[in-house]
Amino acid sequence: MRVKPFSLAAALLWAMAAQAQVPPPAPPGPVLEDPAQRALRERQDTERRREATQPAPQIAVAPSVPDDAAVDAVVEPDTTFDIHRIELTGNTVLDADTVERVTQPFLNRALGTNRINLLLRRLTEAFIAHGFVTTRAYLAPQNLKVGVLTIAVVPGKVEALQINGKTVRTTVPDAKLAEGPQAGGWLTDAGTVWSMPAVGDTLRLSDLEQGVDQINRLRRNQAEVQILPGQAPGGSVIALANQPGDRFRFSAGTDNYGSRATGTTRLRAGIDADNALGFQEAVSLSYIGTRDTNAAIVSAAVPFGYNTFSYTGSLSEYNSLIGDTALLYGRTFAHAFGWNRVIERDPGGRTAFDVTLTHRRSEREVNNLLFEPQSLSVLRVAVNGLRKFAVGNQGGYATWEAGLSRGMDALNASHDAPDITRDEAHSQFWKLDGNASTQLPLPAIGRAALAYRGQVSAQWSNVALFGSEQIFAGGMGSVRGFREGLISGDRGLTLRNEVVWGNVPVLAGVRIEPYVFLDGGQTQLVANQHWQYLAGTGMGVRLAANAGKHAFTSELLLGRALVQPAELGSKATVLLATMNYSF
Repeated sequence: MRVKPFSLAAALLWAMAAQAQVPPPAPPGPVLEDPAQRALRERQDTERRREATQPAPQIAVAPSVPDDAAVDAVVEPDTTFDIHRIELTGNTVLDADTVERVTQPFLNRALGTNRINLLLRRLTEAFIAHGFVTTRAYLAPQNLKVGVLTIAVVPGKVEALQINGKTVRTTVPDAKLAEGPQAGGWLTDAGTVWSMPAVGDTLRLSDLEQGVDQINRLRRNQAEVQILPGQAPGGSVIALANQPGDRFRFSAGTDNYGSRATGTTRLRAGIDADNALGFQEAVSLSYIGTRDTNAAIVSAAVPFGYNTFSYTGSLSEYNSLIGDTALLYGRTFAHAFGWNRVIERDPGGRTAFDVTLTHRRSEREVNNLLFEPQSLSVLRVAVNGLRKFAVGNQGGYATWEAGLSRGMDALNASHDAPDITRDEAHSQFWKLDGNASTQLPLPAIGRAALAYRGQVSAQWSNVALFGSEQIFAGGMGSVRGFREGLISGDRGLTLRNEVVWGNVPVLAGVRIEPYVFLDGGQTQLVANQHWQYLAGTGMGVRLAANAGKHAFTSELLLGRALVQPAELGSKATVLLATMNYSF
């Protein structure tokens, strides 16, 4: 069978839709997971793991002030004054409760030089604890005989931003600015400036960490930051050091993760452009295909402070036999606009809010008989989080996400019939989904450092859904031990468990990570209220090697089906492999 060709221009602009579960008027046939949607899910899982294991931002700050003795334990050999009120002027960084907590132990006491210095240190500790690492407290000229101690707070301000020693933004009059981009972009340094705190803003450590994270989310960057003293009192210079790698990265690979119906061998190719223009933008174009499927995906993301704006578009198509005489051809388009906002962060992790608007259009035909196209417009809102921690000398992490999707009747979406039943696939619907993952260090066996990795994904809907909104179980991206997604449903859950040996000695420059796994999943179609189950187990090994700018990764898995629906026949053993090369 030959797949109908599509133009590259169209592939760059549009993306997938999906098959219906009960799709009148639609042809009969198997429910296949859209190849582009599957590729996007696999990439999202990879990006989630990369973020969870990425080192924390490297920011050199002033050392924290050591703990001091209680106020009454501080001896005052010289003149003291009875202080009944402590006032802070210029304070814009600490809330009233924090100020009261710090100053209360010093009220109604005789204070001299030593105890006042202790108070100043305690205030500095509070500034640092809240992330204001360059804000300081000073004594203003005053008459302490009246019982009032006045302390001037000078918020630390961002005086200038330097990139690799060159000043690109500053509040200093007549200062010389660098000519041309300094951060690796062809046109501008705007993306770096947008990511970091603005000159004139109060300097806060969490804002710096967010900026470094935004820059280092691109693989070509390895940015570090120093905070240097500025010229003005309280002024600081953000000195960003980064020697970016190549703007473009090319990749190719192959695996045998494909469907038996459309071809098991998959071929992949892609190109990524990181900060090519200077907006710290990430742009990628990728292709994945089998004997009877094609999928092209384009994506772009641009950061702005605590926000990231993204677009993803794709086009996919497939051929599939229905019986012995009918040929089903499907083509799906989609484009998705996303907004991510980090709403809270600290050195241990972050919490973010996501909004995604997706429009999909599906076209299908059987033996050249065209069926009515089907369109979906889906708005999804979600909250997600990441926490990093250490157990002994090993690192761990936990991620979570909860989302709510609404199928809308806007943007030329198909409309549900007034008399539609729960059993028929809906264009207008509500759906809940969630996922969580973790890595936990385990007790070592001899010198072997072991870790547990787990991932759970689930969704629930009260009405039947089209294939693009269903949950699939089976294959390397969900329940291992199977070649492909074998069951799907409007409701369901998948659980992945593995134990990895993380410190295998490097052999001939190749990093090796063996693992064993036990996965399971269950799905249910609203139409028949019947639960289906999958479970698989096995072992595998991941390999990685680097030679200069060239990177090689591979994975080999031997799996065995433990539980599967009876209609799928006898349980089988699968040998799956992938090889990837990038430069």
